[in-house]
Amino acid sequence: MMIGGVFRFFVLLAAVAAVDSCIGPLVLDPDIAGEIVALEVEGQTRVPTVNASTRTVNIEVGEGVDLGAVRVTRLELVETATSVDIAVGSVLDLRTPLKVVVKTIAGYEWTITAARRIDTARPLPNGGFENWHRANRLTSGGAPNPDGRVWNPWPEGGVLGDTRWWDTGNEGVTIMPTIPSISTPTDPGQGCPANPDGRAARLETTMAVLKAAGGNIYFGKFGGLNGMDAICEMGHPWQSKPRGLKGWYKYFPQPIDQVHGSYVGLHPSGFSKGEWMGKMDSLHVSVALWASPDGADVPFTVNTAPRAYVDITRDSEGVIAWGSFISGEEQAEWREFSLTLDYLMPEYKGATPLPANTRLIVQATSSKHCNYFIAGTSGGGPDGTTGSLMYVDEFELVY
Repeated sequence: MMIGGVFRFFVLLAAVAAVDSCIGPLVLDPDIAGEIVALEVEGQTRVPTVNASTRTVNIEVGEGVDLGAVRVTRLELVETATSVDIAVGSVLDLRTPLKVVVKTIAGYEWTITAARRIDTARPLPNGGFENWHRANRLTSGGAPNPDGRVWNPWPEGGVLGDTRWWDTGNEGVTIMPTIPSISTPTDPGQGCPANPDGRAARLETTMAVLKAAGGNIYFGKFGGLNGMDAICEMGHPWQSKPRGLKGWYKYFPQPIDQVHGSYVGLHPSGFSKGEWMGKMDSLHVSVALWASPDGADVPFTVNTAPRAYVDITRDSEGVIAWGSFISGEEQAEWREFSLTLDYLMPEYKGATPLPANTRLIVQATSSKHCNYFIAGTSGGGPDGTTGSLMYVDEFELVY
């Protein structure tokens, strides 16, 4: 029996040896490095560049892609290579260069980088101020007031970041039942020479709840009221790099007659109330690329209750680029203007992508200092108006 058992063992061993001689041993070739052959992600604008000599993958994605959550759609490694750091379906945080290891016999470190495409000339949505609708102001009890006093610069049912881009302070000033919207559309056919059949935005300065309120329109969202003070959320996410802004305007300034004593001392000019009175009001159009210094993806928030103002200047923290247009002269006919953006952070003047949390801020107001409640609210304005009056139309980013 022992002889038979030994015989069967050697027969089995011979069979295994025969099979092994046919397929050969499964071994890893030490000459094969752990390489990425191909890598693709959602939202890419071109096929990523894979460089085996430097072990790098460079990815370019569209402007709306979140660099903190880039999903892998295709991954091809060299034969016999594996990786526990990356796979199809992996969601990668590519806000900073990502190190991954690809293994064969040894481990090989690769670096994956990503950037948003910045050479596109992204247009300014609704820069012609054509899309408006009227809404009902809520009463103090929360019930709709069916007078339709609130003009909003987006189509009815507009979605923020899709068809809703601009806002005004109308929701704030109309808290008083006798005050209408001060930022409104003109009738069709009253647009500037670039679009004479269209509409324009009409911005009028007035008195609202014992404070001067400048007509305004801005790229962002009205955030609500804090008591009798307004909260404005300025700017939308932006990655394109404009060189400037151009547009059209008309302006009818009035002498400054309203200077709020509790706020005048906060103005950087240092002027007293008496020094302000009688000066000619002025319009202001400004553009900024701004990113919160702490890296948070948030808008620039204005809240006049704690006295935080729309006082962005070229020296403000977080401002990447800045440009403005100011005038205190009457302009009764449509006139074209332009402003140039000055890139204040040298690293962003060239091809370096903007920070992922960058916001584009565009604003126009009929009274430059109205954020400090300093403005011209009475006088002989056109069409029966009393405060400084401004018309704007066909705002366009220049690349």
